[in-house]
Amino acid sequence: MSEQSSSTLNSLRSVADGASLHYVGMLVINLAGFLLTLVLTRTLGATIYGIYAYGTMVLQSVLTVSNFGTDVSATRYLAANRSDPAYQNRILGLAYATTLGVSLVVAVFLFVMAPTINAYTLEEPLFEPAMRVFAVALPFQALTYVVSSTFRGLEMAVGKTVVAVLGPVAQLIAIVAAVAVGYSVLGVAAAYAVACLVAFSIAFWYALAQSDLRPEFNFSRREALDFYDYSAPLTLSKAGNFLFKRIDVFMVGIFLAAADVGIYNVAVLIATILAMPLIGINQLFPPVASRLHSEGAIDELESVYATVTRWSITASIILALPVVVYRTEILALFGPEFVAGTTVVILFVAAQLFNAASGPANDLLTMTDHQYLVMVNHLVFGGLNVGLNYLFILEFGMIGAALATASILAALNILRVAQVWYLEGLFAYSATLWKPLAAATLAAVVMWLAGLYVDGLVLVFVGSTAGVAAYLVSLYQLGLNDRDRELAGEYLGLMG
Repeated sequence: MSEQSSSTLNSLRSVADGASLHYVGMLVINLAGFLLTLVLTRTLGATIYGIYAYGTMVLQSVLTVSNFGTDVSATRYLAANRSDPAYQNRILGLAYATTLGVSLVVAVFLFVMAPTINAYTLEEPLFEPAMRVFAVALPFQALTYVVSSTFRGLEMAVGKTVVAVLGPVAQLIAIVAAVAVGYSVLGVAAAYAVACLVAFSIAFWYALAQSDLRPEFNFSRREALDFYDYSAPLTLSKAGNFLFKRIDVFMVGIFLAAADVGIYNVAVLIATILAMPLIGINQLFPPVASRLHSEGAIDELESVYATVTRWSITASIILALPVVVYRTEILALFGPEFVAGTTVVILFVAAQLFNAASGPANDLLTMTDHQYLVMVNHLVFGGLNVGLNYLFILEFGMIGAALATASILAALNILRVAQVWYLEGLFAYSATLWKPLAAATLAAVVMWLAGLYVDGLVLVFVGSTAGVAAYLVSLYQLGLNDRDRELAGEYLGLMG
């Protein structure tokens, strides 16, 4: 094996380690999220659940600016300066200090503006006090992102996964306990805030125990300016990211009822399962990309980019099939009123497939010093999404919101791929992508045939299992890529 091939394989191992461990974490996270949503929808109903979902959505939207882009900046600078731990400590201190200061300001703003937000959106009496309780959780969630970035920048997949799991598990335990003793949305919001505090405390202690890095606050003015020159456009980029990813839920709350928010949010959450493969890949791809780009290893970077994009497409397709084929049965789990979200599921599955097909193109742009372009992309498409949502919601209701956002996501991901190709000369696609498409066709037929014999939850389980098996067998018969086969052999050997 050549030196470059060996180096490429090592980079892919790093990405694969991060992805495989992240998938384990995502199974826990999604199970916790599914159980939490099931408990809340079944006990509180669509309207009260809509208040909870809207409050957490507002919280997640302001989280995008609450750390001033320090999570991504920390990932980049920690990864690119492994030989200088003193500098890494100063960067870490800068990230914590910035996040704490900005998140406290945003939390106070959110607390004060809760009545105004309620007046212009849901107009529900319980939303205002619930939103104020959610605001208390904001700094703890923002600081937890910095802890996660520490592990990500050091390419420590286990630590990144542990931190990712802490929040959802703590929220599940705390909120289910609150519901069990009879609390409604205010008690649930308080339980959410307590869970965020507990998750950050454990995560911070764990980071100190697993790494030699310690936040130091004696950073220079020059270091701070360089750091903010990178993080500032990322903050605006994240604001734009919210506009094209989550503004639809916000606008559904403005123009439609709280029950519609609940139904829409459940449908979106189901479809976002498809993002799992790409999210897993993106756990350690950015630091790998930053390292290879700084070393000038462009051929190796393109090889890694192409490989992980193929992984993203292959894994996402099989997740999409059962969600689309059995969407009615899945939505019915949350209650009969949630079946109204079937069309929303289909539209967001299509959007997520475009996202998966673009691979880590957005992170690649960010890690190759195109952060200002990423910012412009997000702000422009975010603005377009606001306009389309306004027009389509008034005309088609919540289906219009899904159609607008899905269209924007698809167009943006196509543009990202073109930008990576034009600016960096990196291209991720080859003719071998026909294999997962062919395997998916066979799997879809198998899932459809299962519906002729069983129904309900049994159909979801039996049909999904049979479809996944048909997909994997078909891929194997069509022939795996040599590099994929080698990595698969290593992981199967570890499991054997």
